[in-house]
Amino acid sequence: MKLVTAQEMQKIDQQSIEEVGIPGVVLMENAGQAVAKTVKELLSAPLKKAEVLILAGTGNNGGDALVVARLLHNLGLQVRVFLVGQIGQVSGEAKVNLYILRKLGFKIEEIEDQDDLNYLKPHLQIVDLIVDGILGTGIEGQLRGILPELITAINQSNSPVVAIDIPSGLHADSGQACGAAIQATKTVTLGLPKLGLMLYPGRKYIGELEVADISLPKQVIAEQELQKELITNRLARGLVPERDPTGHKGTFGDVLVVAASPGMTGAASLCSQAVLKSGAGLVTLALPASLSTMMELKLTEVMTKALPESKQGTLAAKAAGKIQQLSEGRDVLAIGPGLAVNKELTKLLKKLLPKLEMPLVVDAGGLTGLPKLDLLQERSEATVLTPHPGELARMLNTSVAKIQANRVEIAQNVAQDLGVVLVLKGAATVVALPNGKIYINSTGNSGLASAGSGDVLTGIIAGLLAQGLDAASGAVLGVFLHGLAGDLALKTETTYTLMASDLIKALPKAYKYLKEG
Repeated sequence: MKLVTAQEMQKIDQQSIEEVGIPGVVLMENAGQAVAKTVKELLSAPLKKAEVLILAGTGNNGGDALVVARLLHNLGLQVRVFLVGQIGQVSGEAKVNLYILRKLGFKIEEIEDQDDLNYLKPHLQIVDLIVDGILGTGIEGQLRGILPELITAINQSNSPVVAIDIPSGLHADSGQACGAAIQATKTVTLGLPKLGLMLYPGRKYIGELEVADISLPKQVIAEQELQKELITNRLARGLVPERDPTGHKGTFGDVLVVAASPGMTGAASLCSQAVLKSGAGLVTLALPASLSTMMELKLTEVMTKALPESKQGTLAAKAAGKIQQLSEGRDVLAIGPGLAVNKELTKLLKKLLPKLEMPLVVDAGGLTGLPKLDLLQERSEATVLTPHPGELARMLNTSVAKIQANRVEIAQNVAQDLGVVLVLKGAATVVALPNGKIYINSTGNSGLASAGSGDVLTGIIAGLLAQGLDAASGAVLGVFLHGLAGDLALKTETTYTLMASDLIKALPKAYKYLKEG
């Protein structure tokens, strides 16, 4: 499902009206019908007795709300309309619908100042439902005047709230609250979902999301160079690799995992098991020699190879030659889970990366130990990086706060600059491709924020690449399966108790969910 910025949505609307010739008032009517339908479905009281409070702004979002008011009135509901602003400020198609309401005898009550707001507040507490049509996708900067207090009062009411297109106060692109934002029960977004609705904190404000078809021409949407997309069930299902019924373990890919150091063998174990559970046929774990025997006992299905180690038991720089030798004939190399970051690792990566001629998945220590990012630009084969915000901040010599405040643009820039597929983990995980395309994951929960979860993701992606998926498809499907496994695991676990090993156990359910629907 395509995601749009406010500017992209505005362009689609403009072309639909000016070039195709669909009157804006028709699109507004379609929007109002979709929202009115949702309101009817949400109301628990009999429609004839239900009281709905409409809050309309002076722009197009308010015009949509005025259409909703008329349609609900026609159904016999008790509808009360409050205009946040002055009647004289309403223009365009919204003015047309304001005129219609006034001809029908509606009383439009203006909310302009503190006295008006004080008058409105009690009404917010006694209605069956509130329709939020105050602000749309065009807001920038912090809310001013009575708006923050108005939004706070709405959020403190006991009434369900249906937001039109986007909860008022939410930035359409970043998902940040502009000082305050409506906490909606349900958001009916119009035409296409806005990017900020799928990013946090925006996803916390939207409640249940519905995407309403308002008859925007498909060809107009297709003409746009929309680079952002939500990873949905349908998209992920189409990426699941087919299984050859006559295949053998070599058919489904051979992965080499370079991982582990003293005290961090769990990461290597989780990653290696996730490779197999994702569908790969073979996995070999290459690790410091002193840890090899222990891991042989722990991992039944995983082959192990001992590597030269330092006096501290971590990987030695001279292990680079052995890793290169072990990688020959294999399909994918995953490096980083549980690797101790030190000078030896940095030397190893400097020697190894330019010589690897195979797809590479880099995580954890492999990211932090990189001597310079230029090494990745020099690679001819696909590279997938899976940093969390802290790791990416260290790579770019910036702060986690700056990464989190602009996850999409930063991920997009890094992927393009380095020529890699970048998986920026977190809520919600962003997959950025070298060609500028962005995918936002729709699965996952706070239970994934536990030790080892990222190691499982590295293994899943490596396993998918080994089965023949390209780096982009493997990363997109990998993050979706990883989050879906976490969601399905909540049938027996909770977000408090979910562990990385639970994700591996839930992967079969995730595959069945995708394949069987």
